[in-house]
Amino acid sequence: MAIQLLNHKSDYLQPGSPNDPRLCHADRSDQIQFLSPHVGQGYIQKIPLQADLSIAVFDYRAHNTLMMSLPKPQSLSFEFQIAGATPQQSDFFPHIGPVSMDIWPAQQRQFKVEISFGPSRVMTYYQDIAERLSPQALTSFNKFIELCHYGLFGKDAASPRMALSQVLTHKHTSPPSVQRITDRFLARPGLLGSRLSIEKSMTAEMQQVIYQILSCPYSGQVRRTYLERKALDLVALKLNRLEQWRTPPYPLKLEDLDGIDQAGQILASQLQEPPSIESLARQVGLNRFKLNRGFYHTYGTTPFRYLRTCRLELAFHLLFTSELTVEEIAYQVGYTNRSRFATAFRKQFGLNPKLFQLQLDSFAHVS
Repeated sequence: MAIQLLNHKSDYLQPGSPNDPRLCHADRSDQIQFLSPHVGQGYIQKIPLQADLSIAVFDYRAHNTLMMSLPKPQSLSFEFQIAGATPQQSDFFPHIGPVSMDIWPAQQRQFKVEISFGPSRVMTYYQDIAERLSPQALTSFNKFIELCHYGLFGKDAASPRMALSQVLTHKHTSPPSVQRITDRFLARPGLLGSRLSIEKSMTAEMQQVIYQILSCPYSGQVRRTYLERKALDLVALKLNRLEQWRTPPYPLKLEDLDGIDQAGQILASQLQEPPSIESLARQVGLNRFKLNRGFYHTYGTTPFRYLRTCRLELAFHLLFTSELTVEEIAYQVGYTNRSRFATAFRKQFGLNPKLFQLQLDSFAHVS
């Protein structure tokens, strides 16, 4: 499958009309862009609401895998996936760097609603998220923020909140140091698999509000007021879901949670020779049943699948930032068989690792 390299929005998007029948609904104030025919089909519709609040609807299908590095406004986005690689999943992403690297899979419909808050609201919603995340998930979230800060400034901030504040107010005259980020990433394996610890399932209430957003019957100012309320309702439901997830549905002691967190760190730091599940349970002082059950609650997956995710995340990062060969990367992340590594990588990211590496080299020369 071919990969198309894009570094300007005009490479793959063209202006659209609010009267286009493919849109669920639209207003003249909406910002509408359609995929260029040579790239794929579909649209991106941004609906500006209050200051630093917007809704975006994405509904597209790319002909080939698209890889792009584009400027991204600083924001905090709540994403609700309706169709795609992770349907009926919700998540949040802080966009706090000068550019973002996006990969769109080929021949797969992507349909999602995204609620975005601009810089003036990011700190407020960061606090709302921080108050509702489990300790493990909050640690992972903060590590990402600290990594972005370290890439920009080459030093640690006094706190994650201070790191976020400094990144938001920083004038991005140059991109973060890739070498700094790589060194810190490799030195702190706890960053691997970190997003697995954040609850992502979409509830029936969220789906209902999404339907109301997509089927809004109003126009003009009434439409804007209605969509503002629905956007904030949807984010509130996501925050409420995060808070519910903090309390396990079964008794779990604080020391057990610490043991599960420690187990995750052990797996992420021993990718080449990970312990067996029995050995891992002994190391953290838990029995196998409690480890598996608590691990699933904390990370949403089994220890084995968590290990695989950590391996592939590190492999992706090394392909992106190092000059190692695919064979060397496979070995470094714990795969002794290149074909098994390629199969796992393709299943996770929809890309062949060797082709991905070659395209990254081409991308670096044209950027």
